Amino acid sequence: MQAKSDFRIHVVIVSHDPGLWFDEMLESIAAQDHRSVEVTVVDTGSEADPTARVRRVLPQASVRCLGYDPGFGPAANQVLLDAGPVPDFFVFCHDDVALAPSALRLLANEAVRSNAGIVGPKFVDWDDPSRLLQVGLMVDKTGVPIPTVEVGELDQEQHDAVREMFAVPGGCILVRGDLFQAVGGFDPEMTFCYEDVDLCWRARTMGARVMVAPSAVVRHRQRLAERIFQTQVSRLIRRHRVRTLLCVYGAWHSVRVIPQAMLLSLLELLVALVTGHLSQARQIGASWGYNLARLGSIRQQRKAVSRVRRVGDSHIRMAQAQGFAPLASLLTSWRSGAGDRLSTQNAMLSRLSRSRASVVVGIVTVILVLLGTRGLVAGSIPAVGDLARLGSSSDLMSGWWSEFRPVGLGQEGFAPTGLGVLTLLSWLFLGETDLLRTVLIVGMVPLGALGVWRLMRPFDSLWIQGVALAVYLANPVPYNALANGVWSALLLYGAVPWLMRAVLAGSGLAPYGESGGSPGPGARRPFFLREALAVGLLFGLAAAMAPGALIVMGLVLAGLVLGSIIAGTAEGVGRMVLVVVAGAAVAAVLNLPWLADSLPSLLGDRPGGSSGNSWAEILRFDTGPFGDSRLGWALPVAAVLPLALAQDSRLAWAVRGWTLYLGTAAVALVAEQDWSPVPLPRPEVVQVPGAVGLSIAVSMGVAAFLVDVRRHRFGWRQIVPFTAVAALVAGMLPLLATVSGGHWNATRDDYTEVAPFAGVEDGDAAELGHRVLWLGHPDVLPLGSWHLDGALSFAVSDSRAFPTVAQRWVGRVDGQTRRVGNAVLGASETGTSRLGAELSQWGIGTILVAERLAPAPYGELSQPAPEWLFEMLSGQLDLVPGGLTAGIATYHNTALDLDAAGAGPALPSDDGTSAVTRLLLAVQIVLWVVGLVGIARLSIGEGRRRQKEAR
Repeated sequence: MQAKSDFRIHVVIVSHDPGLWFDEMLESIAAQDHRSVEVTVVDTGSEADPTARVRRVLPQASVRCLGYDPGFGPAANQVLLDAGPVPDFFVFCHDDVALAPSALRLLANEAVRSNAGIVGPKFVDWDDPSRLLQVGLMVDKTGVPIPTVEVGELDQEQHDAVREMFAVPGGCILVRGDLFQAVGGFDPEMTFCYEDVDLCWRARTMGARVMVAPSAVVRHRQRLAERIFQTQVSRLIRRHRVRTLLCVYGAWHSVRVIPQAMLLSLLELLVALVTGHLSQARQIGASWGYNLARLGSIRQQRKAVSRVRRVGDSHIRMAQAQGFAPLASLLTSWRSGAGDRLSTQNAMLSRLSRSRASVVVGIVTVILVLLGTRGLVAGSIPAVGDLARLGSSSDLMSGWWSEFRPVGLGQEGFAPTGLGVLTLLSWLFLGETDLLRTVLIVGMVPLGALGVWRLMRPFDSLWIQGVALAVYLANPVPYNALANGVWSALLLYGAVPWLMRAVLAGSGLAPYGESGGSPGPGARRPFFLREALAVGLLFGLAAAMAPGALIVMGLVLAGLVLGSIIAGTAEGVGRMVLVVVAGAAVAAVLNLPWLADSLPSLLGDRPGGSSGNSWAEILRFDTGPFGDSRLGWALPVAAVLPLALAQDSRLAWAVRGWTLYLGTAAVALVAEQDWSPVPLPRPEVVQVPGAVGLSIAVSMGVAAFLVDVRRHRFGWRQIVPFTAVAALVAGMLPLLATVSGGHWNATRDDYTEVAPFAGVEDGDAAELGHRVLWLGHPDVLPLGSWHLDGALSFAVSDSRAFPTVAQRWVGRVDGQTRRVGNAVLGASETGTSRLGAELSQWGIGTILVAERLAPAPYGELSQPAPEWLFEMLSGQLDLVPGGLTAGIATYHNTALDLDAAGAGPALPSDDGTSAVTRLLLAVQIVLWVVGLVGIARLSIGEGRRRQKEAR
């Protein structure tokens, strides 16, 4: 039977900022072979009026511009306000579908033939019509939709039989005109998502059949994900499903089914809490809370359903998915994919799979850290290089609040912001500064791993996240940093992934935003002030603890910008630069006044060309005991995969990752070859962004395997991934070997027992205090230093205690302390034999010349002192060699009168701290508090805005 040609079909298109595809959609309506078609376009607050676009293709169409966005259902209900006769059929369409020329005729045909009230078409992919998206929906008694096809399934006409379904998707849906009017249209309380299932369910209460006519084909772009966030889609589906349950069931089935649905939701809530999905748990609880708080609206809707009900719930249950309903509800649900479809997903199993992966990743990371550092955690981490001890909480507080700096001979200046941060952390650790130090050293590895996991979350793949995390953990940077005593590198290893996440979120670059593609899970609409403040706080904290962050931040920005330009995707670059510049300004303000006082010396005085690392060692991060085998090439080899196979955005991100990797390697090589005009930190610090970049590049190989390889027939593209997997596994082997040692290749000893520090806790230690002159390369000295000559630096400390973290930030050298260094150089130039007597005027009783990071045989890092230094010191009549510790030479000054020297540099009382200094420090505290409160308020405001939009 053919549909009569005079049947009136009224096509209602709901549009909102439609893209270029809208013209094709309108043309598909104009090309329909059914003659009696009316068209109404309801625009919901688009920035540009679509009237001209519509009239150009459909001159007779009616256009209604609402000026706001009430949602699809309420907008479609506008046709109920028409005073004219009700058409035979309404066809409600999204603005991103394209109908086959015969689609309207075939849908009406089936409605007449089957005496159906609602008919839906077969949905196929917009770009690849041979791939199925949806062919009707089944629903269980708790309202959970169960799609009947796998998304992306090849269409071989296997689903082309006309069938009765419980519901049909709302992208294009034909509804009998009188039925739509009788049920009151779409539920006006449902803005987006689930309104199609609700309409079909209410139509069934009137005895209407719901059919699917697969001969009617509709292409669907599914662009809802570009308009509202994935979390909003999930929240709305849950909320509207509960509303439908509370509204459509009669009294008896409400008593039977709703408690089951509530128990299942409770079980799902418990599973989400146990597996750490707190946002999902909130959605589950909020879906019931939201509806129970609107019982008045639900009562009105129940009355409306009751007035038109013709069929009992028992009959409707026969059309629902059969089987054990509670199990079906737990093992089936919906998840929106790249649009507003209800995709084929086993939600509970999917959730448990994702949860298990997250839990397993967390457990494995913790186990690796605990096993790899069991000796360090159970014992004590030696104080070598930057790994200084913290001292007591009161020491940290007094050092930060005072304008006296215990560096050199003692000098005035503003305290480093890092001391203030450590003071606050020591309070949080209840004064256990040794535990705090262990956490700030060992804990940076899992912190960085978690940061990479979060960094890759917008790519919406556990495989991508897991591989990126594994590559980052397997990178030699943190283990060589620990072995070489480079605390700054460890701190930045933990901070840089989080900093990059903030920078990319500020850029709006897809999938962190909408620039150049679709946003991924967790992406937020960019708000410049919020993102700049987030970057500023993270950058300020990182710079306060590790001044090398200044170099690292520049490398991150340069690598991302240059990588984007090379990849030919410059979208978001300008915004990225602005966010970083604004964030740097915020970070600078937060670190005042210390930053202004110490800016010229923040980069340190490390001489270039010190370590002698070759380009090959730099490329495989071989700057210490970790990574010195051929397996060190495994990770870079694995990163080649996306360059060979990836396409589109995956290739662009692989290029960005490689740019970070090669760019930081080039800068590290420049430092090693002494080609840089400014001092640069050790390679472990410089190459932290490269470690993140390599993780991104390797993980994009996974994305290429999941997406791009499948587009090609079997060939070399299918073989290459196995090579990359083998390289990735090989790259993990050195990490497992390091874990077995229990110390992560860290040195086992330090110079705390070298004279004059041995026995400093004795009762008379304070009476024997004097100053200690340190000489050696900055890499092996346990405190901050100033450049002296060539690769030689010097520092001065107090003999009463081994240098602590307060001596890490030395700042600019004052004139008095510089005279100590000049005395050493002058002794060599003039040939004096009484250097000890000259040093006595500054209370220097011991000279320590360090040539190794730690006493032999520990500490592989060595930097021999120049021969002229030993010849000069050995020729002094008032300097006596002492000590038998290999790796450090000790000279005692016999010309020093300890009684005259006093107790060395002493901290002044609080009266020595000026009111101006205290005011500036108080302002600094206020700025940090304002920044933290500001980012919290902006984030909360964003959350409320999302909730408001969802309503």
